[in-house]
Amino acid sequence: MIKRSIPKLNKTIHPFRKKWGQNFLRDPNTISKIVTLLNLEQMDTILEVGPGDGALTDMISEKAGYIHVVEIDPLLISTLKRKKYKNVVIHEGDILDWDMSILPERIKVIGNLPYYISSPILFYFFENTIWERMIFMFQKELAERIISKEGSKLYGRISIMCQVFSHVQIKFNVSRNIFKPKPDVDSSVLLFYPKDIDLPNRRQFSSFIKQAFSQRRKKLKNNLPQAYARGIINKWAHMRPEEINPQEFVQIFRMIYLG
Repeated sequence: MIKRSIPKLNKTIHPFRKKWGQNFLRDPNTISKIVTLLNLEQMDTILEVGPGDGALTDMISEKAGYIHVVEIDPLLISTLKRKKYKNVVIHEGDILDWDMSILPERIKVIGNLPYYISSPILFYFFENTIWERMIFMFQKELAERIISKEGSKLYGRISIMCQVFSHVQIKFNVSRNIFKPKPDVDSSVLLFYPKDIDLPNRRQFSSFIKQAFSQRRKKLKNNLPQAYARGIINKWAHMRPEEINPQEFVQIFRMIYLG
């Protein structure tokens, strides 16, 4: 829910919902930098997650051909509808329950993801690979986890999922001071490209990584006992999961599930 100030919008008009992690971005320069990362062309189809009051949508609708926005807050849905965009389709609901099959291939995705639901949304998009580029804003701490390498205390399941299924980089950081209401932490804007390689089944791989990290400080043989008993993971058996790089996890997965 990345937002730009619009006339006469204030807290008396919209009650910010903590349960949905609503923090509205109010700096036009930052909004412009974020939209620029989409590398928009006139015939592009854009999916915006959590458009809020339309700060990003306003700018995107001037540069792209087709925009679908998915917003969970009915009050913000009303705000968006009053703007009468000509090339924006407004959908009310949770992105995790939304049917992405109505979209064409090679869409571009953008959004500011609340911390509490960032991982499920990322995994959802890794399972639905119709996108060619994603621009997401996260809390800075989560962004650092996403790009962290093996051996780091920040390295974990989300690091592996993001690095196996995409090329990802932090483009810039965003101060907490330009949001309304002001959050407790700074944010980071990340750019994702899908990896064009032979990848494992995404849902199955996600479950496998979750099991591998079920006891973070235990050795891999303790988290994957059946595979260890079969002699499949001997090379990594005495390593902790945080010491194994993403491509090695792909190799282990293929040995266990694909033979």
